[in-house]
Amino acid sequence: MIQKDEAIKKGIKIIDSKETHNPLFENLKANFPQTIKDNQVDLKAIATLLGLDTKANIQGYELTFTGKALANALYSTPTQKLLAFEETFTYHNLESCKHSKESKNAENKEDSNAEAPTNQTPQNFIIKGDNLDVLKILKSAYSEKIKMIYIDPPYNTKNDNFIYPDNFRKDYKAILQEVGLLEIDDEGNEVESETLQFFKNIQSTRTHSGWLAFMLPRLKLARDLLREDGVIFISIDDNEQANLKILCDEIFGEENFVCNFIWQKNFAPKNDNKYISESTDYILCYSKYKNYFNRNLLPRIDKHDSSYSNPDNDKRGDWTSGSILVTTFSEKSVYEIIAPNGKKHLPPKGRSWRYSKETFENLLEDNRIWFGRDGNGVPRVKRFLSEMSNGIVPQNLLLYKEVGSSQSGNKDLQDIFQIQLFDFPKPISLIKHFLKLSTSVELNDIILDFFAGSGTTAQAVMELNAEDGGNRKCILVQIEEPIDDKKNPNAYNFCKNELGSTNPAISDITIERVKRASAKIANINQNFSVSFSVLALSDKPELISTEQGTLELLSNANLSPFDKALNLALQSGKTLDKPLKTIFENRLYQCEDCLYLIACDKEVLEFLRNSQNEYIFIDGFEDINLEDFLNLDSSLNDRLRVVY
Repeated sequence: MIQKDEAIKKGIKIIDSKETHNPLFENLKANFPQTIKDNQVDLKAIATLLGLDTKANIQGYELTFTGKALANALYSTPTQKLLAFEETFTYHNLESCKHSKESKNAENKEDSNAEAPTNQTPQNFIIKGDNLDVLKILKSAYSEKIKMIYIDPPYNTKNDNFIYPDNFRKDYKAILQEVGLLEIDDEGNEVESETLQFFKNIQSTRTHSGWLAFMLPRLKLARDLLREDGVIFISIDDNEQANLKILCDEIFGEENFVCNFIWQKNFAPKNDNKYISESTDYILCYSKYKNYFNRNLLPRIDKHDSSYSNPDNDKRGDWTSGSILVTTFSEKSVYEIIAPNGKKHLPPKGRSWRYSKETFENLLEDNRIWFGRDGNGVPRVKRFLSEMSNGIVPQNLLLYKEVGSSQSGNKDLQDIFQIQLFDFPKPISLIKHFLKLSTSVELNDIILDFFAGSGTTAQAVMELNAEDGGNRKCILVQIEEPIDDKKNPNAYNFCKNELGSTNPAISDITIERVKRASAKIANINQNFSVSFSVLALSDKPELISTEQGTLELLSNANLSPFDKALNLALQSGKTLDKPLKTIFENRLYQCEDCLYLIACDKEVLEFLRNSQNEYIFIDGFEDINLEDFLNLDSSLNDRLRVVY
């Protein structure tokens, strides 16, 4: 292990992924030092700097709930996890669908030095693990790079417990102490505050506070990942819709609210409902910056053109008509219109015509005014199909006939597995609707779903790419949530018997659906090609105190050299789809302008000596002698980065 103090003394740049980095705090400290006192933010100093009245007691509007301080702390605390490669599977447009699977443990399950696949750099990823950790890991490389996020988080049903133990993990002990929820007494015992005990209780019963505390850090990280023109869609039901709206106003900014879509999820009433049969859910939509978000027009379909006809055989083709009456009153737009067959028309009292008299006469001369088949009707303006745009403006009401229902979501899943594994997954057509609205065919837009569930988002992305030739990329995140054999025997038995899962989890279904959907599309579409890699979370190395009072390095032996290089690449800002090239097997890797050193020998040192402008990243927990590099070349020091 490289001693951090030693590296700092020698002028080597350190990247400590376990330290909290708050860009706003660091900016204030660097540019407005008067706002920081004793390493704490002075809010009055900031108010003075902004020219605000510091004496006024202004009551603001905000959402407060038990556990909010902890939730904000969880957002800013670095993760103690890394990513580990598991397998890659590829489907491409050959004579028949061929599935190639490569795993780091394909030949020997104990071989931690096996390489990642080399036949194709994956463009899509499924990551197994707690999405709070995964989002933090992705942030270093994917900050402001995600075009669209869709999530269908667990709803607050007040029946089931959370399977995301945000406030119980041992690596969050320091946070709990920092926010005053946990104390250590003189004998070294942990003493939980009443607030923490209450918070644990409400979280386990899924109250509003517990659910909001769960969502807050994840949504803040989601915002960090969105591009300037990025957008997020969040499915929710009545129970938390109002609270989620206020929370999102706080995180994304009320000014960046785009729409609250109302989705008609059922087409038949539930007659056994005690009060009202609920037929709708909601999808809240926020942009990163509304001024940068350019929503697409949606494709026209037959029903949009069904109202067009050509009763007067106009040479410009089919048309429909629109009213020229407006509710806003303008005196100069009030005048008499005489129909071809003599009937006189004036706007009703308090209303006026849409056009000035001069404009109306020009439209009349151009045969753009229609008085009905009898020539005496109230004048209407003709709108020609040939002059319409190629798309239509999206509406906030999503009808099941257009975007699918809960029942069609069931059918989508049954088409893949031939049995029903989950109840009411979101329909593919619903996710496609949002993809069409917010992503581009030409650009390599990245779509993220960090509550992946059965994998609907991935199938929607693949199907749309196959349909329009797009190259959208997809990242799914799904915690390894155990499947209860009593509550869901179909899914449990499928994972156990069909997939050979020792401990059946929802992530097993996620991965299998993407595989089967990929194969299905590849069999049908000759231009389709897709490659997915599966990754999982693993623990970071850490220094621990032994009973003798000495420090000991607790390292993760399950991480392969490739895994270590992959995590260094993420720390250096390289996204997962960038090819990671092997320079020297198990020792040195390269991605674009960066080299990642895992193990060192004379051959590696000679290569580094001859390198030019590449940055060199070293895992500070590896058994590497820093002096070997310092003696190579003085220019090497400026390019060296030690990551902890």
